[in-house]
Amino acid sequence: MPEEETFEISRDADEEPQVVDTKFSAVKVPLGKTQFALVYLGLLLSIMLGALDQTIVATALKAVVSDFGHQELIPWIGSAYLFTASPFGTLYGKFSDIFGRKPVFMFAIVTFEVGSLICGVSNSMEMLIVGRAIAGVGGGGIFSSVLIILSDIVSIQDRGKFIGPIGAVFGVASVIAPLIGGAFSDHVTWRWCFFINLPLGLITIITVAVFLKFPPVEGSIREKVGRVDGLGALLLLAAVICLVTPLQLGGTIWSWNSGEVIGMFIASIALFAIFAFVESKVAKEPLVPPEIFSSASVTALLLTSVLFGAAFFSISYYISLFFQVVFAESATDAGLKLLPLILGFVVVNIITGVLISRLGHYKNFLFIGPAVMIIGISLISGFTIWTTAAEQIVYLLIIGLGTGFISQTRIIGAQSSAPPSLISVVTALLQTANTLGASIGVAITGTLLNNFTAQNTESAISLQYFINQFLAEGISATTTDLLPLLELLQNAAADYPKNNTTAAEVYNQTLANATTELINGFNGAYKTAMLVVLVYPASTFICAFFVKQVQMKAAAPPAKR
Repeated sequence: MPEEETFEISRDADEEPQVVDTKFSAVKVPLGKTQFALVYLGLLLSIMLGALDQTIVATALKAVVSDFGHQELIPWIGSAYLFTASPFGTLYGKFSDIFGRKPVFMFAIVTFEVGSLICGVSNSMEMLIVGRAIAGVGGGGIFSSVLIILSDIVSIQDRGKFIGPIGAVFGVASVIAPLIGGAFSDHVTWRWCFFINLPLGLITIITVAVFLKFPPVEGSIREKVGRVDGLGALLLLAAVICLVTPLQLGGTIWSWNSGEVIGMFIASIALFAIFAFVESKVAKEPLVPPEIFSSASVTALLLTSVLFGAAFFSISYYISLFFQVVFAESATDAGLKLLPLILGFVVVNIITGVLISRLGHYKNFLFIGPAVMIIGISLISGFTIWTTAAEQIVYLLIIGLGTGFISQTRIIGAQSSAPPSLISVVTALLQTANTLGASIGVAITGTLLNNFTAQNTESAISLQYFINQFLAEGISATTTDLLPLLELLQNAAADYPKNNTTAAEVYNQTLANATTELINGFNGAYKTAMLVVLVYPASTFICAFFVKQVQMKAAAPPAKR
């Protein structure tokens, strides 16, 4: 490694120039061109693994229930992954410092592969849920490990050019996953939704194992284990699980005002407070060093990650639901309608990375992105059954453009603002913040959508007639179960005796009115929920004022005297 030097790097015009160590913008682990290309390919494949797994499972749920039954356990298939991925994601940052980047990344991929294999060969719903939890332990560290490794093999000056394609792969994989999952479930078997991870993961493991040469971290295994903040890890795991559990199960398995939900939220707050005390006063080598939050930029960008996750996933999930409810689209077709959003996200994500690398500036994008998102969300909040296909495409494209400006800018900004020794921890925290934001945003938006739909339809006579009829027949039906209720309404006419023409006409007219009432009630609730989502980009815009611009484009070193 070359001898370290220092040189002046400028900041905002209203700030004094600061002397920054050249290691901040240097490549820590140089790789040859071929070696770098192969390693980068492996990193991209691992991102595809994680992205596919997040959304491919949704389209397989019906087939899984058909094989195993236990429909009441369906929420746990998605929740089990998140329960482990969220808390373990934070641990990967410090563990990569203690045990080394490569071993920790390999552990994440192998654990994810083991979990996927268990899911694929499962013979019961319980076994499938356990496999998802194991996959989450590995999956929680994949994205952050990739960004940590990239921070070592690419200088901060050039990092944007390589983070951009990573975001693009994530976006594309998230969209095609439901299509692939639907094809597997319909034409082969739902088990291939998990088996597909095995060859992709194997290529990643071989590529990284052979071509990624990282210097080993000094110290014996015993010394490294001794550096782990065990108490902090346990407290963090417990705190995050107590936060994620009610967010995932509230409104489905538990009501939002139940003792379980309220108790776990209170426990989460208490555990986070104890964790903060342990990290600042007790731990010798804390998992989350308190000095991270002494930087206003890092703190603002962590909050930006929470807000970005809340906005992006709320929009993606409930726009898809809108198309299924209002336009009666299949889940696959609804996913295809999100392509303009993903296209805008991918293109701007890549362009932003290139511009940041060339200009050395990122702060302005944190203002542009939220502003564009506010315009896009305002437009899609007005979606109705009369919205044209052209309007759908343009409005979703605008949202994609806005999210593309923010996605990697928050990562580069945080890595630039953090001390080099804390980059791995900050990167892992960013990913955890994004995941938690997604959970919080989807839960809040879903609750608003369900509550306002119920309010909008509570006086609908035609709808209540059929709900009462379903209940009398022992069929669960409420306005919060939108898609099942619509399916029940659509199938109801087929069961009506056809020998009484007059009664059938009245029945069918009542049925048509009930369906219209439900769709209109949902549409009004959707508009309100989307307008609430505007809070996230608006708050992101405010956060941008607290981010300090670090000029990453290295100036020439000052002349030696």
